[in-house]
This record gives sequence, C-alpha cells and structure tokens, in this order.
Amino acid sequence: MLHTVCFANIHVDPCTKLRTLVDVPRTLNAIPVTIINGKYDGPTVLVTAGVHGSEYPGIAASMELGKELEPEDIHGCLVIMHPVNVSAFWARMAELGPEDGLNLNRVFPGNATLSRTYKLAYFLLHEFILKVDYYLDLHSGDLQEDLHPYAYFPGNASEEVIEKSREMAKQINVEYLVRSTATTGAYNCAALNGVPSILVERGGTGFCCREDIEEYKDDVMHVLQHVGVTPDYDHGHLHTFTPQELTNIEYLEADKPACWFHQKHCGEMIEKGELLGYTTDFFGEKQEEFRAKFSGVMLYMTPALSITPGRVLCAYAELPEGYVPQAPHDHVHTHALPEKVK
Repeated sequence: MLHTVCFANIHVDPCTKLRTLVDVPRTLNAIPVTIINGKYDGPTVLVTAGVHGSEYPGIAASMELGKELEPEDIHGCLVIMHPVNVSAFWARMAELGPEDGLNLNRVFPGNATLSRTYKLAYFLLHEFILKVDYYLDLHSGDLQEDLHPYAYFPGNASEEVIEKSREMAKQINVEYLVRSTATTGAYNCAALNGVPSILVERGGTGFCCREDIEEYKDDVMHVLQHVGVTPDYDHGHLHTFTPQELTNIEYLEADKPACWFHQKHCGEMIEKGELLGYTTDFFGEKQEEFRAKFSGVMLYMTPALSITPGRVLCAYAELPEGYVPQAPHDHVHTHALPEKVK
C-alpha cells in the first residue's frame, strides 16, 4: 500500500519527488537529499555517496540519478544522499572531517552529544538507515588511493542479512567481493541492525571520470532492479554477475611518517614474498620494506609519496587456489534506457 514516508521530520507523500537540504542537528551541516516516493508499492532503499568527501564518482552518479529518476519509475521509495559529508567535500579532505579530524566511517553508530562527525553518524543511522529496507553505500579510492573496483558485504550480521547483502553485491559489475569482518562503518552498522547493505568501491585519486560515473549508475540501477524498486529497468532483464568472493585481506598501515614508494599497482597479481613497497626518510635512506604474506591480488594502493601514521599503504587479498583472474563483464550502459527516465 502506498504511504507517506518520513525522514528527519520531512514528510513526502506518494507519487512525490523532493530535492532538499536536510539539516544535521547541532551542527552547521546540511545534506543534499533526493527522496522519491514512488507511484507504486515496494521497498525503501537508501543510497549514500560522499561519506568520505573526496570520493567523487559515486557522488556525481548519485546527483545525476536523483535528477533523472521520477516517481513513475519507482516501486516503493528511493532516498539518495549526495554527498553525506558536505564540509569534507568542500575542504577536499581525504577520509577525515575538517571540524574534528575524524573519519565518519569509523565512528558508527555515532553519538548525538559528541563532536560533529559523531553527530553526523548518529543522525544518518537513526533518521535514515534504520528506516529503510536496503542500503547501498558508494565509495572510491580517496585522494591518495587508487583501487581495482570491488564490493564489500557484511560478514558479522545475521545469516539472513548476510545472504541478502551478498545477493545485492552480485548485482555489481566487479571482479571481486569482500566479506567484511568489521563492525564499524555505515553499511556494517546497518547490517548489524537488520538492514541488508553493501559498500561499492570505484575510481580514486581525486578523479571524477565519466566512465566511473556511468558504471556507478548502472551499479545502483541493477541493485534497485534486484530488490524490486525499478523492476522495469533494462526491459526487465536481470543481471547477475559472478564476482569471486574473498575472505583473507591484508591491510598494510604506516606506523610513522615516511616517504612511500609503491612497487605494485591496483589489480595486479602478487606473489608471496614479493616486494610491495618501501619507505624512506627525506634523505632517501630506506626505513622499512613491505612484502606480501601470501599470493593474491592488489585491491587498492596508495600511490602518494607522503604517508602518515594510521594511513593504509595498500590492501591485498588472497585468491582461491586455481582462480583465473577475469575482467568485469563488458556491457552497454543502460541507466537511461527507460523512456520516462530520459
């Protein structure tokens, strides 16, 4: 049955599209949000982009989808936030918020009484995430990160939520899926609260390429079709890709300021014991070498020279024995096929 939806005290009637700024209480931040309460009955889905303010392709894709889609395209309700972390977007900050230097994706479930980033996480969780049926979070490599496209799904939720999340992730045209063991982050927090969720990674190093934007729009539309929000998308043809699921991931982090020289690129195969990179001081004196603990694939790599403590140098994953790397499926971008969306 069609019904009025309410997010952050904003009520949206059926067959209505609202594009507005939503104030985050007790902060100076307002999030641009598109809420499309559809013409037909169906689930409620949240799409967020810009949890990290300098991860651009997902933000641009969300902006465009919010403009293109209309209530007659939607079964249920679609909520798009573009971007979430507005102050970090304007500050061009990698990972962190300018007000308190915190990583929004590391403070969930948040706290309404602490600093701005905690308030934002609390607001996002309680006013949006807990009110939806499915959640899709769009990320990229940050300003200092390059990555091979892949998707995360939660591994610490109930089996039902894990399986629904995995099926969502299979709608994404990527080569690899990572089952996360973390409990922090917006999508993990959502899953722990019973909301099937995924996080997708595309693009990076501060670029906002049209190819990545179009791929992201396809990603979102395929997930929406899968959960029943846009059943007529792509003329009803369902896409299910076959990405390889990965469970053993190694994240290398710097423990002190240094100059970083990487030896591998994202997407490349690596062998156990192979040199991944090394650090030096300002005089070029080598400080530390980093070698692969196992053979696998490089998921993302920091190509920046400057490294500070706690920043990830690279992340690589072990591949199943006998796995032959494959390129993601080539296909024509179809996000604008329905006539009413053009």
